[in-house]
Amino acid sequence: MGVMPTFTGSRWTRRCLSVSRNLYYEDELLEEKFNGFMLKRLVSYAADYKGDYIKVILLLVGSSFLSLVPAAINMKIINEILPQDGIVPKGALSLSVFFLSMWIVLSLGGVIADYISSKVSITLGNKIICNLREDLFRKLMELSFDYYDSRPTGKILIRITNYTDEVANFFINDMTRVVDSIFIMIITIVCICFVEIRMAAMAVLVSIPLGLLMWVIARALHKCMRVERNKQSNRTAFVAEDINGLEVIKAFNREALNDEIFSELSDKFHKAFMHSTRYRELFFPLSHAGVRILCTVAMYLTALFIITNHIGAELSLGVLVIITTYMQRFSYAMYVVCQRLQSITNVTSNVERIFEVLDTENEIAEKMDAKELVVTEGALKFEDVTFSYISGIPVLQNINLQVEPGQMVALVGPTGAGKTTIVSLISRFYDIDSGKILIDGTDIRDVTLDSLRNSVGVMMQDTFLFRGEIIENIRFSKPEATDEECIEAAKKVFAHDFIMKKPSGYHTVISSQGTELSGGERQLLSFARLILKDPDIIILDEATSNIDTETEKLIQKMFSTVLKGKTSFVIAHRLSTIKNADRILYVDDNGILEDGSHEELMQKKGLYYGLVQKG
Repeated sequence: MGVMPTFTGSRWTRRCLSVSRNLYYEDELLEEKFNGFMLKRLVSYAADYKGDYIKVILLLVGSSFLSLVPAAINMKIINEILPQDGIVPKGALSLSVFFLSMWIVLSLGGVIADYISSKVSITLGNKIICNLREDLFRKLMELSFDYYDSRPTGKILIRITNYTDEVANFFINDMTRVVDSIFIMIITIVCICFVEIRMAAMAVLVSIPLGLLMWVIARALHKCMRVERNKQSNRTAFVAEDINGLEVIKAFNREALNDEIFSELSDKFHKAFMHSTRYRELFFPLSHAGVRILCTVAMYLTALFIITNHIGAELSLGVLVIITTYMQRFSYAMYVVCQRLQSITNVTSNVERIFEVLDTENEIAEKMDAKELVVTEGALKFEDVTFSYISGIPVLQNINLQVEPGQMVALVGPTGAGKTTIVSLISRFYDIDSGKILIDGTDIRDVTLDSLRNSVGVMMQDTFLFRGEIIENIRFSKPEATDEECIEAAKKVFAHDFIMKKPSGYHTVISSQGTELSGGERQLLSFARLILKDPDIIILDEATSNIDTETEKLIQKMFSTVLKGKTSFVIAHRLSTIKNADRILYVDDNGILEDGSHEELMQKKGLYYGLVQKG
């Protein structure tokens, strides 16, 4: 054997990179951008916790008010206790003790109010995000295969993890600070207005243009964040798929090439991130400059009042001190709000993508008056069924098929002919373009999905096992099943013996997808899971593809008992497993071309006969 050539830098590599760009560099376009309605929906998640929200708001108002009272006490101390013209006011000592006690009590009250509001808001934020995550997960579970077929797993996963985490961080850490700062700004301006309206007017005049400038920057940042989120999503999608396909990557020596693709995706994300950072970096200096300007204006007006002898005549020294203090508090509060604008911008870009999933129309929707499916016999009928994965390109066209109750129907034919598609339509994993699929005379679109899928048991070509104990994987199809029922199901499919050879028997923990099991063992466990469900209609898609010859013989015997009296569909490339089927359908791109028992089709010497001769 020769050494496998490497293709780094070659036309082949560039072609592979080009294909990967098509797969992973495609940005997702948002159908709807962030708007007031999305904000209202986000806030609506707090509707179930109105009492907690009112508590938080009252605590924030109280905390904001209490944090400003000590400045008023300082004013009283300056005006009523400090010596005036060298004379100490009468009762200065008792007043000092009184004001000091008030100052301490109010400061402690503010600290306690801050602590309680922070604790309540963190709890409230976690509750809201839990509800949002549950809605998002529930929606993902409801969406049809069409949604998952059209996008990589990583782009879906990042929405329910990273994006919701950032929204949670805003609710828990940033929201209370923004609300608290807004209250402080309002209260301080109102207080200053009562004392010196010119100072309040100056604060507002400086704040408005700064706020508008920050808003413009935030809007620009939001556009950049959309691009950044796309690049982050593309990179995550590539990593998620690489991890799932690691065995194939190593088998084909693709590590270096995939590393190059990942580097390009990371570079694109880095460029988008740095472009966003240019706007993020403007928040701190501009908000800091705004605080400095306000403080400078306050000091300038204070000096002006002193020079023009307003002190004593119009303003006392204590009043001037409280105005200056409140101006500083107003400035800092405005600084906090401006700083948190970038957090708000991050949240809005994440919310866009979260609500995009929540607003995705489910292709497989139940009718409002959908009824429960009750399978009495198990008759199944396809009437002029046409289906396409891509609009305008039919995979199945005008399919007509009548299956009698209790029949075992096998589907054979070339790969890609539509066999798996036919059986997938029975469980309504996809909706047909036209025609009808009837179970006991009832259109499957007229019944609830729960009742339909409880009545139809499917074992797909690609078996999937979950991380956990073997017995829990079997019990997956029927959560209320006892251990005895699970063991009995395993015995029926001849999985019991190999399970008992495992270190802990049925309680042996297997990894995700059961990688430590052989292909045949995984299929037997999937078979046991299906048998435990005891559905009325059974679909087996390549159920014996990874089973050895001896086990295959046992499975064929099992067919005669487990499938007895049940309508069943079997797709198999091993023709020996379907010879005893009641009917065998030969399917190719042109539809169902042959229909009959094994003996009947062999006598015709047609397509099925040729398939058997080749096998």
